[in-house]
Amino acid sequence: MKGLARGIRDLDRALFRAVFGVKWTPLTAVMRAFTVAGTAGALWGFLAAAAFLLTGLEPSRLLIPWTAIAGSWTVSEGAKYLFDRARPFIWDSEIAPLIKTPSSSSFPSGHSATAAAGALTLSYLYPSFAFVLVLAGLLVILSRVYLGVHFPFDVLAGVAIGTATSAVVLTVAELLA
Repeated sequence: MKGLARGIRDLDRALFRAVFGVKWTPLTAVMRAFTVAGTAGALWGFLAAAAFLLTGLEPSRLLIPWTAIAGSWTVSEGAKYLFDRARPFIWDSEIAPLIKTPSSSSFPSGHSATAAAGALTLSYLYPSFAFVLVLAGLLVILSRVYLGVHFPFDVLAGVAIGTATSAVVLTVAELLA
């Protein structure tokens, strides 16, 4: 079992180095913008509010994404205390993150959890915008590894939390409709 855990950790670190090693100035600016916009689900909350205002003020179109975003953020932040994983720049002092460094645990990624929850619930509610929403979600998620503040498995765990939270919220919304 220890060998499997070590192999997973080594794969995670190798994937991190591969993504973090890709640097292109225009892409770095885009990744920084998406990471800032994705902080605490702000991008998704704003998009949900704007869509709510522009599409007829139907309460469920605001409550569904906001509930999923808040729920996924709450679960991911709570999980950080359980796992207390060091961030990449703490694990390896030669890693210089490209943004201000967070002080919380690395696992799981809250940005990734809220990005998945926001992109999925908004895509469900506004399917014609799904491609753009999912692309924006992927950019928030990838930005966390690219900028040097999360390992790939941190963001995958965040995506799993956001996806599961969205599924629960959407299921409950369907049952109540």
